[in-house]
Amino acid sequence: MDTPGEANPVSLRGATDSPRLVPFRGDNEDMTDALPHLDETVVATARFLGALSDLGDEHVRAPSLLPGWTRGHVVTHLARNADALTNVLHGAEAGEPGAMYESQDQRDAEIEAGAGRSAAALRADAVAACGRWVQAANEIHRSHLDAPAWRLPGGETWPAYRVGAMRWTEVEVHHADLGLDYAARDWPPAFVAHLMKRRRRELTEDSVPLRWRATDTGEEWSSGDGPEVTGTASDLAWWLLGRGSGEGLACSEGQLPEIGRWR
Repeated sequence: MDTPGEANPVSLRGATDSPRLVPFRGDNEDMTDALPHLDETVVATARFLGALSDLGDEHVRAPSLLPGWTRGHVVTHLARNADALTNVLHGAEAGEPGAMYESQDQRDAEIEAGAGRSAAALRADAVAACGRWVQAANEIHRSHLDAPAWRLPGGETWPAYRVGAMRWTEVEVHHADLGLDYAARDWPPAFVAHLMKRRRRELTEDSVPLRWRATDTGEEWSSGDGPEVTGTASDLAWWLLGRGSGEGLACSEGQLPEIGRWR
């Protein structure tokens, strides 16, 4: 096994300053960009942590855009998700792959337990957890990226290299779920394209026939011969994740179909 480079020099300023995460570029070419979507995730994470800087206790206790969750729930979930994916990367690097969470109950209980903390505590936790993930992402060697991992013990396995795309998606989507100044319309085009491919795959696997076309980019996607939904790319992406009520969209059959929430 090749030896990874030195510990990643992640720069995370204190909990009261604007955070800055710096992707590591080591001398070993085998380590550079080993994890797909690392750079995009670092940028998205810095943007998310920066948004937390302006939140007070009253803000984090207010409802998010996710039914039943406050913003404190969303921030806590993103912190625990970072730790879960960090554990996956550490396990893959050590040759001991495993699950993100011990159980769904454990995952849910940790989110609930942390949701009511102060804004300062939530942000400090988020900064620390995001920093741990970035370091683990920089340290894993490309030769370990095919190691199997699971969301829950005994569940479907997937290769560790998917962690980059998974974390990128979590950060971008849940940042928008906070209901602040960052929304689906602000997502980078590359991320919207990533979401479209992901949802096409998932809807195809779930046998949900649907066609959708972005009126602003002209791009088209299909998960089967079903009704066609049209709208801007960002509006389509938001709806395809089970968010909102389909504002700005039109359907060839009149009423938008039920497709379920993003999993």
